[in-house]
Amino acid sequence: MDIIDFRYLTSIVFTSIFGVFGIYHLLSFLVLRHKITLYYFILIFGLTLHWSLSLILDGSFSDQVIFIANKASLSTAMISTFGLLMFTKSYLNITQSNHRTLAIIYKVFALIIVCLPILHILNNVITKIEWLNSSIIMLAAIIALSTALLSLFSGIRLYKAEKFNKYYLYSYTPYLLASILYVGAWFTQKYYNVDGDLVILLTSILVTFQLILFSILVGYKYKSIEDNTIKIQVDANNKLITEVEKQTKHLQVAKQELEYKNEELEKVNKLKNKLFSLLTHDVRGPLNNVGTIVEMIESQLEESELKEITKKLKNEVTDRISMVNVLLDWSYNQLEGVNLDKKICDLEILFTSIKKEFKRMANDKGIDIELAISCRELFIDENMLKVILRNLTSNAIKFSEKGQKIILSSKCSSDIVEIGVKDFGLGMNTDWQNTTESKGAPAVRQGTVGEKGTGFGLMITKDFVEMNGGTISCISEINKGTEFILSFKTVTNEQVAPQI
Repeated sequence: MDIIDFRYLTSIVFTSIFGVFGIYHLLSFLVLRHKITLYYFILIFGLTLHWSLSLILDGSFSDQVIFIANKASLSTAMISTFGLLMFTKSYLNITQSNHRTLAIIYKVFALIIVCLPILHILNNVITKIEWLNSSIIMLAAIIALSTALLSLFSGIRLYKAEKFNKYYLYSYTPYLLASILYVGAWFTQKYYNVDGDLVILLTSILVTFQLILFSILVGYKYKSIEDNTIKIQVDANNKLITEVEKQTKHLQVAKQELEYKNEELEKVNKLKNKLFSLLTHDVRGPLNNVGTIVEMIESQLEESELKEITKKLKNEVTDRISMVNVLLDWSYNQLEGVNLDKKICDLEILFTSIKKEFKRMANDKGIDIELAISCRELFIDENMLKVILRNLTSNAIKFSEKGQKIILSSKCSSDIVEIGVKDFGLGMNTDWQNTTESKGAPAVRQGTVGEKGTGFGLMITKDFVEMNGGTISCISEINKGTEFILSFKTVTNEQVAPQI
């Protein structure tokens, strides 16, 4: 077999070997998605291209194809050099955080390796300066050898940094020898015209051996990475389990404390309800009796100074009864809560009842209570509506001058029932809802003849209206009067019957 045939056969064999390794590691990267397998594929891909160029240079191709192949050898050499550089950096875990200086050196080398093929191609296509072309080729050879030495230095420098680093140094020896032999053969062939076929064969064998060692090394390295990842996940899961158990115990303790507090709160609420019942029966009742007794005494007395005193006493007792009633209604809503008992209410009967209830209080100030009933029925909690009308009517009398009037009205449309309580007295601030909420307590004013109140009447009125699904609005002008309008949606058209 002559020399040409031997070199051609050698190129075919080792190009095929490198190609098989390249395909294997490309598939490994596509499956595992790990950068170390990608960089190793680039290394093998560059070697495969570089060795395959010999098939063109030694084959029966045109001069133009051989020229292009000859010029492309620098690019293929830089591809494999770049792959080696990045493979070493990834395998030895060289980063800015743990090996800053080495990481910078690797970045500079990578930049030079990428730029050299670009400069080489531009020079051959555009400028075609021969000395520049030779300089770029020489620099590429130096960079390739320097990359091999840098990888060797990194392996020595980081020998004990991680578990598998020492194996990298051991398996790197064939590639280092191959790099030195190949660059040396290239120099001797270029400047001394020495036959380097034997050197190229040895280089091919060393590189093949190197690929086998690196492939085994990558497998162990990846297995180590996978084991570390699993260990980290197991540790994280154990920490999570411990934390969950800890939080579960805290939640159990908190649950027990909450149950205990709920039991205590239930006992307190029961006590409050008992106290409220006590106030309702043992305070409101006697006060009403006192008011009745004072009225009886007043009716038996003739015009005298004593009668004026009893009249004032009667007014004072009436004010206190009204105050207690409002406070008890409000307390009932706050302490125990109220269950709605909605039904169809006859507004004419209800309005008439309110008018009779406040007849004496209105007569004392010469106030006339008028009823303007256009809508006779409303679906609502009747007891709540009585509380609402009592509070609004009481306030209307309280802030009206002697001789004025109060109008209780109802009107309806197809889907709304409006109830109004209107007076022509002092007027008020129409922003009373926001003022009450911002201050956290109701405002208290005296009536036209010094009547006193708690200020809770409007609060409970608003609460009860909203509990029944209604809205409350206020129209007022100072010294011209106030009108409260309560709006409720009708449930069905049949439930609201306008008066004929």
